[in-house]
Amino acid sequence: MSGTAVSSFLNLTSSVESYLPKTNLSRALKLLDLYYCAFRGSIPASFGNLTQIISIDLSGNSFAGQIPDVFGNLNKLTSLTFYSCNFSGQLPITMFNLTQITQLDLSYNGLEGPLPNHFSELQLLEVFWLSNNSVRGGVPSWLFTLPSLQNLDLSHNKLTGPVDQIQKPNFVKYVDLSSNDIHGPIPSSFFDLVNLSTLHISSNNLSGVIESNMLFKLENLYTLDLSNNSLLSLITSGNDVNYSFHQLVRVLFSSCSVRQFPSFFWTSRLEVLDLSNNKISGGISKWEAEGWVELNMLNLSYNFVTSLEQFPGKYLQIINLHSNMLQGPILSTCLNLQMPNPPLFLSIFFISENKLTGNIPSLICNWTSLVVLDLSK
Repeated sequence: MSGTAVSSFLNLTSSVESYLPKTNLSRALKLLDLYYCAFRGSIPASFGNLTQIISIDLSGNSFAGQIPDVFGNLNKLTSLTFYSCNFSGQLPITMFNLTQITQLDLSYNGLEGPLPNHFSELQLLEVFWLSNNSVRGGVPSWLFTLPSLQNLDLSHNKLTGPVDQIQKPNFVKYVDLSSNDIHGPIPSSFFDLVNLSTLHISSNNLSGVIESNMLFKLENLYTLDLSNNSLLSLITSGNDVNYSFHQLVRVLFSSCSVRQFPSFFWTSRLEVLDLSNNKISGGISKWEAEGWVELNMLNLSYNFVTSLEQFPGKYLQIINLHSNMLQGPILSTCLNLQMPNPPLFLSIFFISENKLTGNIPSLICNWTSLVVLDLSK
């Protein structure tokens, strides 16, 4: 790779371990793919001369130190990928001046410092991945106003503080803020991100109450994961009968402070519902359970549920009722297993750590798909 490259495309993937050359690459170079080449050392300053470059991918190398401040003037750059490059130190502010950038992937490094307070140059940015770093500070609300942003991943960092109100919500579809130290309530304007299909904010310190009418704005929601926020609650806002989530498939709300069964998550497409380790008490009626036609996993373990009048759906594969307050014979109203047909797909059934009495009903022998049955104390 010594000398000047004459091609507009350079791909040296899977090369032997070496250092990037300090000699100039061709200024005409447009695509540079050097991912997983076992490069070490640092990125030479000559990269700042690639004025025609459109895409740079240096993923999977073992560089040292900070990302050099040489990319800010690459005005034609649309894609910059530094996934798992062993970079550390502060984020170069000039990287946020790239007016043509559409994809910026800095995930799986050791980057530190806060994100900038405001940048209006990133009007074309569609994908911003910064997960698995050590970025500190708050979650800047300007990210949720970028007009082209579709995918934002800031998970597994050290972000703190509350999320500020969003002045002009954009059309982002995927947001992952999980595994940080974000606290306080989720701002109401966050639920004005009406194009959201996936929202992960699990494993933070969020608090407050999410009312059902806030969620109903998110008509395109596919996955909702708010697990492991011990002070976060979820309640019905009243008249929910006219609402339903037409796209919702996964709801993960474990280890929070939910006190009532969220029957407003009525949707025929729901497949996974995890409400384990909450404070849900009382019984779950037949009406509440019968809406989930496609449900295949229900986890209500570590709650205070006293009865389940009907198994939800026809395709249930896993049900976990471990550590609740079910009492009496299994065939009583505490757990009604009397169904016209056996559950054809049920393979895992946990009902241990309850107060069930009586005999094990013989009809369980008709559950031909059952692999695991736990009735222990």
